[in-house]
Amino acid sequence: MARIQLQISHSVKISKKLKLWLELASHVAADILPTQIKLTHLNLLLCGDQRIKTINRDFRNKNKVTDVLSFPVQVNLRSHKKLDWIQAGELSLGDLVISLPQAQRQAREFDLSLEEEVVHLFFHGFLHLLGYDHEISGKEEKIMEEMEAKLLDKFAKKRAS
Repeated sequence: MARIQLQISHSVKISKKLKLWLELASHVAADILPTQIKLTHLNLLLCGDQRIKTINRDFRNKNKVTDVLSFPVQVNLRSHKKLDWIQAGELSLGDLVISLPQAQRQAREFDLSLEEEVVHLFFHGFLHLLGYDHEISGKEEKIMEEMEAKLLDKFAKKRAS
């Protein structure tokens, strides 16, 4: 079974509860990794609006605040059948950046707690790291939404147990 070594850094204050929820989310996310992978490394930065706006501008040429950014190291980890190039063992997934103020605004909009919204953004970004991309087509958007829903459902069940 795969394990994600989650490195959380933050330039804004985060609660112990949020950190625990993110650690649980990383355990849930590890369940969908290819079986060849035993350990992955994932860096997560929780920051403010200005920082994510700067990163979005510098790396995506979009000068605006966004909720989550994904910077994958691997090209595509979606198809377990096409991953014979992966040697069993460790693999870096990449970096995620989440704006906590943007997540808080979205949490209010969707009537969620901050933790619920950040976990959703974590799963969304994680799927991008694996090669899923909702911006390609309507079909891809549906696939990604279904994967997010499965991860959120597994997370809710693990949190309840």
